[in-house]
Amino acid sequence: MSATAKKKKVKDLTVNEFKVLIQESIAEDIEAWKDTFEILADKTFMKQILGAEQARREKKTSDFVSWEKLKQNV
Repeated sequence: MSATAKKKKVKDLTVNEFKVLIQESIAEDIEAWKDTFEILADKTFMKQILGAEQARREKKTSDFVSWEKLKQNV
């Protein structure tokens, strides 16, 4: 989509510009859902996520890295 179309309000878009906007939005949603399904299908990763959730609920702070320590490595 052109830079001009990106600055327009939705009501000011042409039909074609609006179609492109909708297609781009749908494509982004599809990619996000693909990523979600990929994660859900990975049994090992899901076990890690569920384990982390359980550790969080049980307040097992030793299982986590503090933000202060983590950002030193970024």
